[in-house]
Amino acid sequence: MTNNKCLKATTKTQRRKITKTLITGANKGIGFALAQNLGHRGYEVLIGARNETRGQEAVEKLKAEGITAEFVKVDLDDLNQLTSLSALTDIDLLINNAGISGNIHSDKGHLDMEKSAFDYSTTDLEETIKTNFLGTHAVIKELLPHSLTENAKIINITVPVSQEYWMPLAYVTSKAAQNAMTFAFGHQFKKDKSKKQIFAVMPGAVATDLNGAKVGDSPFVKSPEETAQMISKFIFDDKNHNAQIINFDGTIYDNYEPGLRNKVIKDVAKNGLKRKFKK
Repeated sequence: MTNNKCLKATTKTQRRKITKTLITGANKGIGFALAQNLGHRGYEVLIGARNETRGQEAVEKLKAEGITAEFVKVDLDDLNQLTSLSALTDIDLLINNAGISGNIHSDKGHLDMEKSAFDYSTTDLEETIKTNFLGTHAVIKELLPHSLTENAKIINITVPVSQEYWMPLAYVTSKAAQNAMTFAFGHQFKKDKSKKQIFAVMPGAVATDLNGAKVGDSPFVKSPEETAQMISKFIFDDKNHNAQIINFDGTIYDNYEPGLRNKVIKDVAKNGLKRKFKK
């Protein structure tokens, strides 16, 4: 190898030491806080947003903090637009944070998260699932073949979908589908012996425009910055979280209930199928 070729190879290797993340919905809230957190760790940050003006404003704020940032148009509601993401390269970390609340036709608009389950229209469900599930699915599918690095991590921001005290139907239905995708893609990675990981994080109550909550509304409402710090712990804890759904306290959810699958397996092993499933 000539000196010039050695120099080019060395330069390329040095360049790849700079890790790159794409964060959807990163112009505000949790997404922007994650961009700040990862940017200050040395990540090159791609700000995914559907509105270019707001996305560029976020980029300028990050650059003012010394972070390398760039705007990338990501409109989860436009599946055709998402095909452009396949041109991206060297993505080490994809964080699927963007989404809508699902109360599209309520009087309160997108911030009404307390709508009766019986009041959701077919359009509410259809549009929310298209954006939150199909849009997120499309982002991953476009990046998987050539845009993600060998050891890339994919993180989906999600919620528990089986709780009686908070049940915005369209939103949790879309997240249930997203959680199923996390399990399915994760198990496919394992089956294919891929080094990639996909997992989901449930951040709990966070003060965002999506739900209209504010820090101080209750002791449980976290700021976006606190949430970003919590999520980053799972990113950098050196554990394999593939196919997991992780609660903010570190609890691993199996089939949406902590330890449910293991409980069932242990019960069947101890008492047999007849006892467990008898009518």
